[in-house]
Amino acid sequence: MSADPLGLAGVPVLVAGATGRVGGAVARAFAARGAEVLVHGRSDGGTKTLADALTAGYGVRAHPLTADLTSPDAPRALRAGLAAAGVERLNVLVNCVTGYDGLPRSAADLTAEEFRAVLETDLVAVHTLVATALPLLVASGRARVVLLSSLAGVRGRPAAAHLCAAKAGVAGLTLALAHDLAGQGVRVNCVAPGPVQEPGVAHAGPLGPGVAPNTPDEVAGCVVALASDLSSPVTGHLQVVNGGRP
Repeated sequence: MSADPLGLAGVPVLVAGATGRVGGAVARAFAARGAEVLVHGRSDGGTKTLADALTAGYGVRAHPLTADLTSPDAPRALRAGLAAAGVERLNVLVNCVTGYDGLPRSAADLTAEEFRAVLETDLVAVHTLVATALPLLVASGRARVVLLSSLAGVRGRPAAAHLCAAKAGVAGLTLALAHDLAGQGVRVNCVAPGPVQEPGVAHAGPLGPGVAPNTPDEVAGCVVALASDLSSPVTGHLQVVNGGRP
């Protein structure tokens, strides 16, 4: 048996939104498996702190990458950051960026600006990220893209129309990219978590039938599985992560 059955040791992985709770868990999960991790965020300090922690904790190469993915300058900033890290190919791209603040708002109460802001961050920026990184993904010859949607984008959720719309869009974008990029050796899949809970903190509010909270590490485990060699024949798949509930 291979000492690296997941095929992740030493491979370059970009985790967008790595300074968030889920993104941080994803970055740590890849580092624990020996990957070279590029940690993206909006803050120079946050990305550098995380990159240093991954190098110190796991003995892997880790690089900070700072860019506002909703900015017109995002492609240039991403390309510059990747070049500064010496990255000539990407085996894995994961998007964990979200602009959703978690505050309940009915669809009627949402302003156009609030609705548009979440769409820009959670959907439009995802396309920008993948399109910018595509030459490096193709160069790897065996790339995996994993996008984070949400159970809200699959089943809906009250008082979160902007989140539901954006995350449903991510699921649709996953299917479109899977079709468009299959011929270039890029597999594209999607993870749709239910509510993500901090360990040891009781979840406030009803979750609904068949909905259970997940820890960030549980979500990260599913992301790693879809990004690994074990998923090589899989593309255009949406994986619901729902706390072990059907």
